[in-house]
Amino acid sequence: MAVAALFVVLAAATIGIVAVSADTPKGAASSASTSAGTTTTSGPVTPEVPCGIKSTLTVAAVDEAAARLIYSGELGGTETRADIGHITTSSALLGALAENNQAAVQSAVHALVYAPAWHIVRLRVLKAGRVISDIGGPYIIAPVTGTLTWHGKTVGQYVMSVQDDVGYVKLETRFVGVPVEIYRNGSPLMGTVSRPPRSITDGQAVAIAGGSYQARVLDLKAFPTGKLQVALMVPKPGPAAQKQSCATIRLTTWGSIAKDIAARFRPLAPHYKDLVSVLRATTGFRAYVTVGSQRVAGEIYPRKLPASGNVSLVGRTWSMFSWSPSPGVRIYLLTSP
Repeated sequence: MAVAALFVVLAAATIGIVAVSADTPKGAASSASTSAGTTTTSGPVTPEVPCGIKSTLTVAAVDEAAARLIYSGELGGTETRADIGHITTSSALLGALAENNQAAVQSAVHALVYAPAWHIVRLRVLKAGRVISDIGGPYIIAPVTGTLTWHGKTVGQYVMSVQDDVGYVKLETRFVGVPVEIYRNGSPLMGTVSRPPRSITDGQAVAIAGGSYQARVLDLKAFPTGKLQVALMVPKPGPAAQKQSCATIRLTTWGSIAKDIAARFRPLAPHYKDLVSVLRATTGFRAYVTVGSQRVAGEIYPRKLPASGNVSLVGRTWSMFSWSPSPGVRIYLLTSP
């Protein structure tokens, strides 16, 4: 899945923010001030309630949300829609179907799958329910189906995908950052776990290299039908992390994913806008980049970006995670509290 497949349009909203300074000590009151639509609230900070035994479930919920968003991009992202357009407007394919020329259909499908600038990993073409051509890899996820028409008449159907199991595992590993294993018919197919369990269930405890993990199992569509199971092996947070609130663990986990994604852009500076788009698509949240006092990527709202704390935007309260990947540069991610 290319970066272009993750681009989304961000709608700007004209609204102020409410920020709590990250430098305010717990239990202390901060001074009230207003500036350019920004209000810093005053009042004591509520002590954190330890997340405890819920900490693993909290991390798992974030990892699963990111995994599902990545999968959704494979089903209907920018690249998927573009490749559907290539298929449904291919005069070579449509004309061959209209003429019942099976050899020409095979040639057209081969050209579509192996076009160097596109990312169709498998394409199956049918006519009247019969497979005419099927080219691509063996283990494919996220199939998309549609109808092929030529001069207003239906000449066939297609099943296509832009992602295989290997590519999806790579994305999960690089973006979510946890061990992943794909299961087919209840047995391990491929992944990053050297000795995966022979079978897997959601919530199952798994030991990997001496560490304690919990499996989060997702059902994905297989090509052309059926399903594959993806098991995210979520590490159990340590004692220190369990003393934090569930909200803090949730924020930190989203922040870890954002950092992993940013680390994939090398060099980062020419790709700030790409990063914001990928973060939006992978997390579902707004992201921003500033260099010095200048905002170089992300919406113009909110006007002020606190390094941490709570932010009010479009009628909701968000939690801010930010970090500085290099001197003078700061990346921000608004997350659900």
